[in-house]
Amino acid sequence: MRDNRIRHLWLFLLASDFFAVVAAYYTTMFVRFHSLWGERFFTILNRSLRVRETGDVGTVLEMFYYARAPRIILFLSLTLFVIYALRNLYSGRRFIRRQPLAWNVVVSNVTALALFYTYFYLRRNVFHPRSFFATLLFLNCFFCVGFRVWMVSLLSWARERWGIDRWRTVVAGQGREADFICGLIETVHPHGLEVVHRMHRQEGELTEPFLRNLENAAHEHDANMIICAEQNLNVAHVILVLEMAEKLGIPVKILTSELEVVVDQGHMPSDHIYGVPLVHFDVPPIDWERRKISRILTLLFGVLTLGALAPLMGLIALAVRLTSKGPVLFVQERIGVNREPFRMYKFRTMHERADELQAQVEEFNESGEGLFKIRKDPRVTLVGRFLRRFSLDELPQLVNVVLGRMVFVGPRPLPRRDFENYYEDWHYSRHGGMPGLTCLWQVSGRSDLDFHNMCILDVYYLRNQSWVLDIKILLRTVWVVLFAKGAY
Repeated sequence: MRDNRIRHLWLFLLASDFFAVVAAYYTTMFVRFHSLWGERFFTILNRSLRVRETGDVGTVLEMFYYARAPRIILFLSLTLFVIYALRNLYSGRRFIRRQPLAWNVVVSNVTALALFYTYFYLRRNVFHPRSFFATLLFLNCFFCVGFRVWMVSLLSWARERWGIDRWRTVVAGQGREADFICGLIETVHPHGLEVVHRMHRQEGELTEPFLRNLENAAHEHDANMIICAEQNLNVAHVILVLEMAEKLGIPVKILTSELEVVVDQGHMPSDHIYGVPLVHFDVPPIDWERRKISRILTLLFGVLTLGALAPLMGLIALAVRLTSKGPVLFVQERIGVNREPFRMYKFRTMHERADELQAQVEEFNESGEGLFKIRKDPRVTLVGRFLRRFSLDELPQLVNVVLGRMVFVGPRPLPRRDFENYYEDWHYSRHGGMPGLTCLWQVSGRSDLDFHNMCILDVYYLRNQSWVLDIKILLRTVWVVLFAKGAY
């Protein structure tokens, strides 16, 4: 299959952002130490500090910043790279468009400035003019956006001149949505998309012949992208298309109302073609070396976290033991990867023999089909209510992480009872990866989401899994837990 795309665009963006920091740094040096505004500032500073024999403050600082330039530029670049990655600035071509790019760059640089100010406040013995870094990051916003816009122009020119970085796209679907997407792509060629084939689908179920024809069309036209666009496409259909595309090794973009829960999560990357949201699904990575590294890092981080939280877990265990009868730990069979059962550990939050009383509270279930959740469960103890509110009852699952039964980020493992209540076949797709302590839906509403949307977010996560996404979910989990959002 022909592939003339630039596979590692993020490396070009990384280089662009680095040169933006370099340009902003030396421009700030000129503005502060060689412009009229800078001279006035340091004249006032000299007088306020009563500098006489020790030399001019501006000259001393200029020498300092020239000598420390490589170190400061490297540290600032790494900080911004991490923040940019967490804001999805390396996750797709939509983020090199001016409007979302400018907003994300400004927010990222303000975040970096706040981090530096916090560092300077804590390190009171370190003297750095705050205004220097404020000017630096202010200028960096302009250089970063400018360099990326220039890169887009260069990429567009290269596409027209040599035809590189084209996404040869098969558009499938019925109705006006697919026709609209086709017309839009053929008119403006957004992000290098090029329609090489249009497939119409008849009313009714998405059939095997249609999928086979779609696969053949992708082969025949050397496609490296599939777009499915129709409002009536349900999640089961989406799963079938994703499985077919996985065999071909090409990504898919989906436009359907069924995936609105993904689009509504503003922190998740979803491509927009002139305001039309498309949910992007990558090809799941099959990299055994990457999996080994992930397991080693998970084990190391799990052991360190378990050791650091051991005193807190000891206090919680004591509180559970002293306030209610029963064991400290609640051990329950959960269903994990590939539908394999395992024993999961939690701090006990309910009264003894709570399972025997479940039939009496079934009618109060607030999660509908697939899950059992009650906002004010009468079986929960007073201490248990506090533990659940801040997810402290989940801490013993770190043992499951160390044992290799769970990871930090992945679909939450459900009890066998809930597993047996799955009411659509595609729900089992959420067991295609290791279960986790936290997951995408836990930072997107937690118990306030219904089971259907939880499964959609799990499927989305498994198809777009990456270290950056995992870090982002972990950081958002801290925020959600601290403010007890959607917990009960």
